[in-house]
Amino acid sequence: MTPGFKTTLAAALAMTFPAVLCAQEALPIAYKGEFPRLDFQVVMPTGQSVAVECQDPQANHPYTHFDWPDAAATLEIRQAAGKSQVAVTVNDARPDTLFTMWVRLRGQDASGTSFGGNPLVSVPGKPDIGIPGTPLIPSSYLAIALDAVHEPVKNPIHGFKSDGNGDGRVTINLDFPIIGGAFPFHEFVGLDPSDPKLTLNNARAVPVAIVGASGGAPFTL
Repeated sequence: MTPGFKTTLAAALAMTFPAVLCAQEALPIAYKGEFPRLDFQVVMPTGQSVAVECQDPQANHPYTHFDWPDAAATLEIRQAAGKSQVAVTVNDARPDTLFTMWVRLRGQDASGTSFGGNPLVSVPGKPDIGIPGTPLIPSSYLAIALDAVHEPVKNPIHGFKSDGNGDGRVTINLDFPIIGGAFPFHEFVGLDPSDPKLTLNNARAVPVAIVGASGGAPFTL
């Protein structure tokens, strides 16, 4: 889970995976595992970091790895017939905090050249470069996703608020595959080319491949 845009989970936990496919029942499990923890000083492509986003409001010291030491998250992806279902469970993380799920769209080829990115919204101050990801939502919610890129939305379908113990869970049903798939921006119904939220120069509603952050992994959430 990489780009965050005011999302603790994206800032605190990142996940890249090699292709792991298991043949099981309808919408079979394609991946099941834990999120690894990032070093708290790592800065996301969005400019966020665990050290900034995951501060303990009761602590009298800067963020350290001793804050929320037992925080953990698991991911299950079920995928078949051009659809997928993503379930994320978080335990012992920062209480009363909004966690949202995003998918990475910008990668690098073997020579280190960047490709992909959000085809509608630019990196602030860089109108020719798309932000590295987008909220993990079905295409029918693309209008809401566009809003969420600019400002957190209340009760997002791609996230949850942790309880007083730092626990929470979200299940997202998607009309596209995560592994080996592309985000279907072309399914954006009612897209207005003059919408000021379309900050990328020459913004176009085209599908963009889902990529991993490193190591040839097929996705990053």
